[in-house]
Amino acid sequence: MALVPRPKFPSTRRQVLGRIVQGFTAVGAVFLAVPFVKTFLPESDVPLLDVQVGDLGPGEARYVNFLGRRVIILRRSPETLLELRAADAGPRLKDRESVESKQPAFAVNPRRSRRDGLFVGYANCTHLGCEVALDPAGFRCPCHASQFDAAGRAHADSAAPHNLDVPNYRFLSRDVVRLLPDGKTA
Repeated sequence: MALVPRPKFPSTRRQVLGRIVQGFTAVGAVFLAVPFVKTFLPESDVPLLDVQVGDLGPGEARYVNFLGRRVIILRRSPETLLELRAADAGPRLKDRESVESKQPAFAVNPRRSRRDGLFVGYANCTHLGCEVALDPAGFRCPCHASQFDAAGRAHADSAAPHNLDVPNYRFLSRDVVRLLPDGKTA
């Protein structure tokens, strides 16, 4: 009786289909594992933007692009800070305490900023997303005339439902602001 050598590849249809299913299962497991493994790796491409603010005079603003949106940085004058304190006592603001606003935790204060003299906020109106313009009293939306004070708080009679959004940022020095993605620290 002669021994017939066993083939190295599966010979029956069931064995072939079993190997195909095993291959697809292995490829699927790799595709499912990649996003989980990536969460453990440090991000090297975190978008950061450093902005010089030392040359801004009182009442001057600078617009910069960050993460596809315009950010306005306003140097508030001492007179503007006095007006903000007076507005805190009046009934003309929708969300005076910034409770319903989209902002980092450090901006939940009457000035909505890390430092009183500087306001950093997204320049999009919260009504329909139009870009707000600098106004003597703060900011104004040219589309539907929504008014915001110099802290980005919406006036009570404005079409805008909320205050201007505030991005995450921190100061690198007295004259440099670093804009960060939400929830990031760098």
